[in-house]
Amino acid sequence: MRIRGVQSYLGGTPQHWNTKYAAAQKIFGAGPTSMAVRSSIQAGHRMLYARSTRNGFGVIEKPADVFALLTGGRAAPHRVKPAVYTYVISTDDDTFRFSETGAAFFVDFASKHALHANCSETVRYSGEFHPRPAGGWEGFDDARSDADVQWELVIDNNSGTYAPDKTLLPKLTQLLEYNFPGFKVFALDREDPELEKSREACRKYALDHRAVAPTELQPNPQQADEETLSHKASVGGWLLPKKRVPDEATAEAENAVPSLEMLPA
Repeated sequence: MRIRGVQSYLGGTPQHWNTKYAAAQKIFGAGPTSMAVRSSIQAGHRMLYARSTRNGFGVIEKPADVFALLTGGRAAPHRVKPAVYTYVISTDDDTFRFSETGAAFFVDFASKHALHANCSETVRYSGEFHPRPAGGWEGFDDARSDADVQWELVIDNNSGTYAPDKTLLPKLTQLLEYNFPGFKVFALDREDPELEKSREACRKYALDHRAVAPTELQPNPQQADEETLSHKASVGGWLLPKKRVPDEATAEAENAVPSLEMLPA
């Protein structure tokens, strides 16, 4: 999604990958293992963002247009879904890129943030967000129409890969309220207890009222009803030729973040 005002609100120094985070070190390191992991993630990115006749296009003009992007689920396919989303705001083109955090489609990837960012060493910002009715999911009644509810977006900096600066959260709030008029935006630090409370209320509502299974809250290889992006990329020929990992690095590579070549068909 292309959004406006990114440079005005989040311009300046981009958020660099987190050099203290082990998983990020395995992605962005200089060795052959990291090169193989990056190639796998970039292949997935090319597949995910490829233009095709199945892509949807349009202009976000009103809150209902945002609702349309956040609906789904077997129990209520046309209602705002109580779900948590992973997002990045890209330094490449200032786009807002996001996916459902629990989607089985993204299982087997080292970092969904790195996947959306195409392994860029920097992002404008990254983390997770979830929609909620005013007052929180814990007080919501499914008998109410979504159209009669004041909706809020709760967004954070919960990204181990990039660990963006929490002092920019007020600017992030302003950016999203500028782009999504009609929404109240709450930007919370990843360690804020209120974030954990709101996020867990969202997931609990999904479990208790929308027929979501616990395994759907995080990508899970047991969800056999959906072909994964990694499998699509490998079958579709999106992978680069596999480079041989030197013997001394083999054990590390096999125990590190899985690359696409390591996944079962």
